[in-house]
Amino acid sequence: MVAEPFQAGSSILQSPVFTKQPGSIVYPVEIVEKNREVVFSCEAQGNPHPMYRWKLNSTEINPKSGSHYSLSGGNLRISHLNKDQDAGTYQCLASNSFGTIVSREASLTFAYLESFKTHRRNSVSVREGQGVVLLCGPPSHSG
Repeated sequence: MVAEPFQAGSSILQSPVFTKQPGSIVYPVEIVEKNREVVFSCEAQGNPHPMYRWKLNSTEINPKSGSHYSLSGGNLRISHLNKDQDAGTYQCLASNSFGTIVSREASLTFAYLESFKTHRRNSVSVREGQGVVLLCGPPSHSG
């Protein structure tokens, strides 16, 4: 059901409608430093102008002073990234007096590739013309 705009005086009152929703981010672990940050974008229009909140894994984020989370308009900025604390599923909520809308889910994952194991392998004998399978386990990885 689509909300019909309500006209009061010269301005049209309207529930929030997304104009920009967050997208998933894969962040390479190798470049995580104190100065690194990511930004999830969220923008909605409505009258009165929407207020924004964010959730991480269904828990509301409190971007208070001194926190590594901050809000700029509807955008969520995460500074001083922490792989264990910040990885997960994010959602933007835009609210005004006519209602609240929830964005699609956007994930923050950290990509990594551990080194290949360097242990010596046993030799394999095979007759000429026969097939053989050499197993090679990939290193731990993500993203």
